[in-house]
Amino acid sequence: MKKTIQILILTLIFSTSIYGQSTERFIRIIGNAKKEIKAEKVKVYFTVSELKATKHSTNKEDLSYENAYSAVVSKFSELGIQETDIKKAFKKRNNFNKINSKNFYIESDFNNLEKITNTVVAGFRITDSKYLFGKTDSHLETELSLKAIQDAKRKAKAICDEIKMKVGKILNIEVKEGDFSSRTKESKENSTIKTYKVTITFKLID
Repeated sequence: MKKTIQILILTLIFSTSIYGQSTERFIRIIGNAKKEIKAEKVKVYFTVSELKATKHSTNKEDLSYENAYSAVVSKFSELGIQETDIKKAFKKRNNFNKINSKNFYIESDFNNLEKITNTVVAGFRITDSKYLFGKTDSHLETELSLKAIQDAKRKAKAICDEIKMKVGKILNIEVKEGDFSSRTKESKENSTIKTYKVTITFKLID
């Protein structure tokens, strides 16, 4: 804390010297806020492939791609997932054996992830899964911005108490960081940290 105060005091002195022509003194403080957000949906990538019977196969007959796909659709319907929820995933794959195989993905509620990953159907194989984070509630951005401002005020007061001055009015607020885009994001982690950072310039009073 002492090291931080020393750095900020130097910033104050530097700022005052630059604007020596003015009697107004100020200090710039960075305010931070963060909150953990849990994923509500998952995106599961999978393949559906035909199966060629071999002498080691349990089933001595070939399984066509069409039959494998129908079995997957039927199994998913038991989980409340409709065929219209199955989307094609355009992934480049090396298919040296010339097997009829296609890539898909589904987006589903977080609670269905375990059921989907435990699905056993001939010709069905999960290749990847991601957690989805959509557009953040606008109230969260407001909440974090206010917390960041309060954090800056707290730091400013602590420093002013140390240098025997008082925190005056806010002269300027600049948002440095705030990730609140409306695009859906994918992550391998089931939670993410939303952050908000502001730089606030406070007037100093003797």
